Order: sequence, then structure tokens, then C-alpha cells
Amino acid sequence: MELIFWIFISIGICLCFFYFFLITKYCYGWIKTKEVEPGVDSAVYASVIVAARNEEKVLENCINSILAQDYSRENFEIIIVDDHSDDSTSQIILDYSKKYKQIKYLQLPETKIGKKKAIHAAIEIAKGELIITTDADCEMGTKWLSRIISFYTQTNSKMIVGAVAFHKEKSLFEKMQSLEFLALMASGAGSLYFNKAIMCNGANLAYAKSVYLEVGGFAEIEEKASGDDVLLMYKIREKYPKGIQFLKSEEAVVFTKAKEKLADFIQQRKRWASKGFFALNIETQRVSLLIYLFNFYLVFMPLIGGLLFLNTPFYLFFLQLCFILVGIKCFIDFLLLFLSASFFKKKRFLLLFLPEQIIYMIYVVLLGLLGSIGKYEWKGRKIN
Repeated sequence: MELIFWIFISIGICLCFFYFFLITKYCYGWIKTKEVEPGVDSAVYASVIVAARNEEKVLENCINSILAQDYSRENFEIIIVDDHSDDSTSQIILDYSKKYKQIKYLQLPETKIGKKKAIHAAIEIAKGELIITTDADCEMGTKWLSRIISFYTQTNSKMIVGAVAFHKEKSLFEKMQSLEFLALMASGAGSLYFNKAIMCNGANLAYAKSVYLEVGGFAEIEEKASGDDVLLMYKIREKYPKGIQFLKSEEAVVFTKAKEKLADFIQQRKRWASKGFFALNIETQRVSLLIYLFNFYLVFMPLIGGLLFLNTPFYLFFLQLCFILVGIKCFIDFLLLFLSASFFKKKRFLLLFLPEQIIYMIYVVLLGLLGSIGKYEWKGRKIN
């Protein structure tokens, strides 16, 4: 029994040490990633691609946000691909394409479905040197496009990872989602500072068309329903290890809404997790495994320890250690969130940090199990 006790203690301390080091590293990377200064105007021609399916409620806001950019309309086109919508999405795109010559309407043929197919179809007809993707439920400020173009010309990046944030949060549930997303953004940016690409978001992503073609686009990753962003990023990183950079600029943030319903939230997270553990690159596998195991330890070890050590002199010490480990996790997580919330001007949400942490630890463990099932529903489609 004593040997088992010390094994459990050692595992917890080791997980905590590596987790603390990892998040500290992300904090440092986030701090060292400088906010981008506005650059000179550039005449780079860009293709903004939006893949849409059943987005009649939000698509017009997205299109209007893109049309409102301060970047010359002569230097960018908008390609909107309808992925077999069964609402008025197709008609909305068609109406805009008739009104604005820079908007191209593309309908996926019956034999092709899914976001990767939609983006690839758009890239095939895109005239832009730079491909910029966003989602139909997103909005952005008027300088979004010009900041991306400026950063592209200044850095010659092969892929640019932009920031995404929730906005118009009303409920407690939406605000907690916003906190989680702030941590994801800071972690992704912090890892890219060390040229360790672990995550990005297709709602705000840019890459050279020539690079997309060079790495074979979505070939070899087409079978995954999701991953039009992260899995493509992995392919580009293999070819250009230092070619992916994070665009840290308030004016280049893309905004979307958190999920209002728990069921929709779960389906979204299952979709994100559906890529599968072995589809991730080595760095992301290590990070994912560490985060999952540490949260699993903090959630279940007090219960397991209670069953094993309840009537022994070890139990109180084991319980105290678990609380200390939770405290250490909360400390470093709060630091990362504070840095991110300061940039995104959401420090008021930090009041929800403690309840969000407790829920998050349980949710991470459950999501890992649900994600492994690989079945979810998205836009009316049931995907295995």
C-alpha cells in the first residue's frame, strides 16, 4: 500500500511540474509575441474564402463586415461557397454576387460535401496570391484585411494564424466559453513563438496560395471531416518549420458568438476533437496528453485515493497534495488568462475563473472520452 501511495504521489508531482512548465512557456511566448504595428499599404491581391452551410441568420453580417474593409476593393475578392444548404443561404450569396462584382458565388456539386471540399473548390478559382479564410458566423473590424496583408508583406509568412474571440456574451455559460477561448488563443500564440504549431482557427487564417498547392492542399487529410485549419497547418509546418506566425493585433481579431445551448457546445467540441489523437502532430499529442492526464488526475485521484487510503495514515496527506496541485494549476492558468484577457479587453470575465476551472477540469476529461467516439452532428449532418 505504501508503494502505491508513493507512486501516486510521484505521478501527481511530475504531471504538475510539466504542466506548470508548459503553461509558463506559453505565458512567456504570449508576452514576447509583439503586437503588430501598422505597415505601409500593399497591393497584394487576396482571396477571402467563406464556406457556408445553413447560415441564413448570420451570413449577411459576415459579408457586410468583409465589404466594409478599408483595403482597396480592387485588391481582393470574396469567394463564398455554398455547401448544400437547405435554407436561404444560397439565395443570399447569389443576391450579393449580383450586387458586388468582387463577390463570387460557388455551389459545391452533389458529389462533394464538407468544408475542405468547399475551401479547395474556392482556391481552385481564386486569383489571390494570399488565401484568407473566415467563417460565415464571424464578423471583423474594418482594418482586419489590411493588417493581415501588411503582416504578410512584412514577415513573408507562409501561414498567418489570426486571433479569434467571442463577443456579445450574455449568459454565464457564454462568458465561461469566452474564458476558455482566451486560454486557447494565448496557448496557440505562445507555442508559435517557439515555432511549435499546435492549434489555429479557420475563422481567421491566411496562407499563400502557392504554399497550399506546394504541400498538396488537403490531400491525405480529406477523410477527416474537420481539420481544414489545424491539419493543413501541420502540413505547412513540415515544409516550413519557421514559416507560421501569429498575428497579434487588436484590429485583426475576428469575432464570433459562443454557443447558447449546452448541446450545441458539446457537438462543436466533439467536432474539434474528431480529428483523432493520432492525426495530431507530435507536439500537439504531447500537449494534449499532458493536459488530459493532469486534469484526469485532479478529478479522479481524490476519489481513487479515498477508496485506497481512507483508513490509512496516508489519506490526509494525499488529499492535501491534491488540493495543492489544484492550487498550482489555478495559479498558472490564471496568469495565462490574465495576459490574454488583458489583450482582448475581457478582464471582467476573470471573476468567473474559479467556477470555470472546476467545470473545465471535468469537461476536459469527458470531452476526451466523447471525442474518441468520433460521432457528432454539424449543420444538420450526422458525421462519423
